[in-house]
Amino acid sequence: MDILALHLSPRKNGNSAVMLDEFVKGARSAGACTVSFSVSDHVIKPCQGCGSCEATGDCVISGDDMGGLYPLLAAAPMIVVSTSLFFYDVPALGKALIDRTQPLWSRRYALGQTETLRPEGKGFLLALGATKGKDLFLPVGLCIKYFFDSIGFPRHFDSLFFRQIEGLGGFEKDPDRLRQVYEAGLAFGNMRAGAGPQDRN
Repeated sequence: MDILALHLSPRKNGNSAVMLDEFVKGARSAGACTVSFSVSDHVIKPCQGCGSCEATGDCVISGDDMGGLYPLLAAAPMIVVSTSLFFYDVPALGKALIDRTQPLWSRRYALGQTETLRPEGKGFLLALGATKGKDLFLPVGLCIKYFFDSIGFPRHFDSLFFRQIEGLGGFEKDPDRLRQVYEAGLAFGNMRAGAGPQDRN
């Protein structure tokens, strides 16, 4: 796996899913191997705020799909996150996933397991919203910044934001935007370790 693609919105076929699919298509055109994980296809219980992970580095919650996601987060050298905005931030299902990375944060900051740091990790954020507010993407940018920090990635990452997209088929009104997403995925795929001139389009 070169890239883990995370979809944090509840609609399976919504605009953020279309956006992520196009990004992944571009990354695969560059030769990248991708694995996708969508919150709409999984059950993720919310963090209880119990603090147990600060002593053990592990989450006490069991019986949901975070158990299968933790190894993917640990193995992925590159991660792209795609989300729509609900009240200017990540929807509840996606936020539950992010909150459940608290054990990974605890391993490093509470337990001193600095080997979990991955300074070479590369992140990308795709986000869209229905309005055109000046600060529309400020909250989600901060949220994903500290999500990446939690899993050991650098806090800086590339991003692509789109305003005034809503309703099913939102991208059909402006196909040039999808082209931007594809090209961003292509460029991200070409950033993977070991990518050589023969991989580039």
